[in-house]
Formats: sequence, structure tokens, C-alpha cells
Amino acid sequence: MVRDTAHRLAEYLSRRIGDGLRTVVIAADGGYELEYIRDDLSERYTERTLTAAVTDLQVETSFSSPSSDSSPAGERRAVVYYYENAFVLRFPFSEAEQIIISIGTGVGTDLLRFIEDCRRIVDRSG
Repeated sequence: MVRDTAHRLAEYLSRRIGDGLRTVVIAADGGYELEYIRDDLSERYTERTLTAAVTDLQVETSFSSPSSDSSPAGERRAVVYYYENAFVLRFPFSEAEQIIISIGTGVGTDLLRFIEDCRRIVDRSG
């Protein structure tokens, strides 16, 4: 079931953002399965670097959170990471599975601009 969903997501993103799609990964129980990786990235990333990246993302933030009744922001739906060259989005699928996608920063230009504006304010204050 998660594989079908990841496949549909990869197809949708390929149509919607083309080369802006970098990867689609299924992560579960400390391991991962690669659903999609852009050709230029498959030449650069080794299995070791991909494993390390997925492991770091899985450990960094758990999806288990208080119920939406006890959190003023509601239920956690996704986690977004911003890197120099990519946005990484984590979506929970089940208790043990998640789908992780990475997209180029050019795809999310509105989000990128907003984050950078906020970051400049934070940097000036620090």
C-alpha cells in the first residue's frame, strides 16, 4: 500500500514539477526503499549517503505528537526541511512508515522567499 502511494506521488510530482523532483523515498523501521531518484543524483549519491540522509531525517523528528485537541497548532501533517539545494518533506503514512520527498528549491520559490525573509530577520537579531 505504501509503495502504491509513493509511486502515485512520484508520478504526480514528475508531471507537476518535472526535474524539480529529486527523490521519493519510503522510510520504515530504520530502513528505506527508493521509489524515485533523479538521474543526476543517482550518479552522485551512494547507497551509504542515501542511508545516512534517511536515517538522520527519521531520527530528527518523530511524528508522534500530542493529539490535535492538546496542541494549539493541531495535528502534525508533515515536516519540512530547508537545505541549500532542496526542500525535504516528510509525510507520515502509518505508525512505522513515512514517505520522504525532496524537491529543488526552485520549485518552492514562494516558500523559499518567505523562509529567507524570516531568516534575515533572525540573523540580524542574533
